[in-house]
Amino acid sequence: MLYVWISAICLLVILLIFMKVTISLEYSHANDNDHLALKVITLYGIVRLNKEIPMVRVNTEDQTIDIREKKMAGSKTPSHEKESLHKKVDKRDMKQILHQMERIAKEVVDLNRIMRQFFIHIKIVSFHWSTWIGFHDAALTGVAAGGVWSVKGALLAFMQEHLTFKHKPVYEVIPAFQHNVSQIHFTCIAYFRIGHAMLAAIRLLVHWLKGRKARKNASLQATKNESSV
Repeated sequence: MLYVWISAICLLVILLIFMKVTISLEYSHANDNDHLALKVITLYGIVRLNKEIPMVRVNTEDQTIDIREKKMAGSKTPSHEKESLHKKVDKRDMKQILHQMERIAKEVVDLNRIMRQFFIHIKIVSFHWSTWIGFHDAALTGVAAGGVWSVKGALLAFMQEHLTFKHKPVYEVIPAFQHNVSQIHFTCIAYFRIGHAMLAAIRLLVHWLKGRKARKNASLQATKNESSV
């Protein structure tokens, strides 16, 4: 009976590792309105999640846009109080600042390496990005279309360097001369396996634990040096 349970657990682990998570993203922008649709399929097609998000709403009467926005209340400090907040920085402080900057830079590089190892396993099955842009001024339309085309090319080059495309991505810029047009239609279907996500999560956890231990040792060493002075 024990072997049956062990075999069942091993089978479940193998199924979990090779299980796909498919993400379908569709974004549309038509002059004034934006819409985002997200679909997630996993557990071998059993679990399907759909979410549609209307991003903005345009008021045609006063030409304003309703967007949810959080504002953080700030406090104004009088000029005579600001001067009291100034602090002198000595050599020890500079060494600590440089050490912190070096540590942060190393962590960013390590995190970038870990995430790149995961991103390379993300498979882009379908990618289509169409843009229609136009103004009454033909020259302005040409300049705007060229700028959008350059931005798209740079973004696609970056994505092709970090992701894996199963098929050639399709992207286009369509100028509409003598018409005020601003439309975007974007669809992307991608998938990754749970095993690769789990491996990336384990690497991030190990990296965080190592960084936590290093920070703790550095703090103890700094306290020891201060006490010995």
